[in-house]
Amino acid sequence: MKWLDPVLDQCRSEVLERRPHSSTKTLNDGRVEPVTDLDLRIEGRLIAAALAAYPSAGIFSEETHCDPAALASELCFVIDPIDGTKELIAGTADFAISVALFQRGRPVAGVLDLPFRGQRFTCAANTGARINGTPVHLEEPPQLRSAKLAVSPTQRADPTLASVWTRLLPRVIAPVGAFTPKVAQILCGDCHAAFYPPKPGKSIFLWDYAAAALLLAEAGGMLMSLDGMSLLNTLPIEHAGGWVAGPVDLCQEIRLVMRETENAV
Repeated sequence: MKWLDPVLDQCRSEVLERRPHSSTKTLNDGRVEPVTDLDLRIEGRLIAAALAAYPSAGIFSEETHCDPAALASELCFVIDPIDGTKELIAGTADFAISVALFQRGRPVAGVLDLPFRGQRFTCAANTGARINGTPVHLEEPPQLRSAKLAVSPTQRADPTLASVWTRLLPRVIAPVGAFTPKVAQILCGDCHAAFYPPKPGKSIFLWDYAAAALLLAEAGGMLMSLDGMSLLNTLPIEHAGGWVAGPVDLCQEIRLVMRETENAV
C-alpha cells in the first residue's frame, strides 16, 4: 500500500503538531471509552484516501464505519485511526495508526504507523514484513527465561496477576501500553513477545489486530489466542480471551506456562 504513504505522512504530522481534544463515546455494551478529534480526523483522511484509490471498497473502521457487513465486499479497508487513544491523550508514544486491506474476507496487506517513534511497518501477503523499508524477521530467543516480554502496564501492576509474572519469569518484563505498540516492539526487535492475560471487559477488535497479525505472520511469528488458535486464521470481530504474540515456539511456551498456572490455582 505504498500509495497510502503520503496520507500517512500527513496523519503523522497532524499527530505530532496538534494537541488532541478528547471526549467520550459509549460502546454497545455500555462501556465508556475516550475518543479525540485526532481519531476522527485521521479516520476521515484514511477513508477518503482508500475510497479515492478503490471507490467500490468497503470500509470497516472503529469510529464511523463499524458495521462488519462491509467485510463482505470484494475489497475492504479495516481501519483503526488511533489504537491507544488513552496513551495519545496521556502524551506517551504507545499508540499507532492501523490499516489493513482485505480481499474476499482475508487480509492481504497491512500497515502500522507509530508517529512518535518514526516507525512504519508494512507488509503484503507472502512478501514479508518491513520497517521503514527494511525487511523484518523475528528471532526466536533460546527460551522464555531469556526473553523480553511486553505486557500491559496496568496488568503488570495488578496484584491478582502477580503469580502469572512469577511463573513466566522472562528476563525482562517491559510495560507497553495499547495493543499495536506491543506488536511493534516485537517487530522492531525491542521485545521478543507480548502477552495479555484475559481480563473482564477487555477485548481486541478486528480493526485493532488485522494489520498487526498479518505483519507478525509475514515476519515469521503469529498472534495466538490462549487456546492456541491463530487470530489471523479465525479473524473474530471481537476477541476477549487474552492473547500472546511473537515467534510461534515462544508463544506456545507462554501458553504452556499459563495452563500450568491455571492448574495450580
